[in-house]
Amino acid sequence: MATRVEVKPIDRKKWHGKTGKESFAQPQTIQALANAETMEYAVELTEEDHEFFKNKNVNYDLSLQYNPEEPHPFWDTKTPRIKLENRTMFFNKELPLDRIKVGIMRASKFVANSKKQYEEGEYPEATHYIHDESREVERVASKISLRNDAIIETTKLNPERKIHIIKVLKGTNLKNQTPDFIIKEMDKLIEKNPEAVLRAIRREPKETATLSIVYEALDKGVLREDGHTIKYMDSTLGTSPEEVMEYFMKDKNQEFYLLIRQKLE
Repeated sequence: MATRVEVKPIDRKKWHGKTGKESFAQPQTIQALANAETMEYAVELTEEDHEFFKNKNVNYDLSLQYNPEEPHPFWDTKTPRIKLENRTMFFNKELPLDRIKVGIMRASKFVANSKKQYEEGEYPEATHYIHDESREVERVASKISLRNDAIIETTKLNPERKIHIIKVLKGTNLKNQTPDFIIKEMDKLIEKNPEAVLRAIRREPKETATLSIVYEALDKGVLREDGHTIKYMDSTLGTSPEEVMEYFMKDKNQEFYLLIRQKLE
């Protein structure tokens, strides 16, 4: 497994019009910041990281508890601070302090966890991004595994169940489509987000079927969205499709649910 982590600057045009190495942007120093809500320092350290520190006999105080009355013996010192240079920086996860610094950067709003996440707008304030080959390999392997699981699970579903899942995840009604077309649409969903497909498959079939009806009723105007609520005529059924699904699944509301289904036929 690769132990080297690269942290690269994000090219942004400055007022002087220069980018990359020619840019003379000032380096920014970051450190673990305290979260006043959780009363903890923002650092991403896994169980594997802590096991590594234990085996290396690391004696830094890595407790995350924040005390506003006194500085932390480690996080508030200069030791774990990171200067984000205008160049590619290298960190070796076999070195305890480097591993800690990577954990700080992963929790920082100024460092995107990948170039892709920055480009997708997840880190609008980022000046740098992390390229961690080992994590990228794990991410790709995980997606492939999820995709294979989703393919296996969808082959066990009948066409009606597939239609319900596609309606819930994509909003498309395939009631009158051929089995081959339904399979193609399911394959597209698996390729895009296999995890979401698996979650939908592992949900109670009755929940998925009911949620599908809720979305169809909204599409056809049988139910309507009014601000932050979903209504049938003047009756408020919930604030989201999920809440309306839960409402319809209650025994006392079954007649009402059947009424909505009849209006969709």
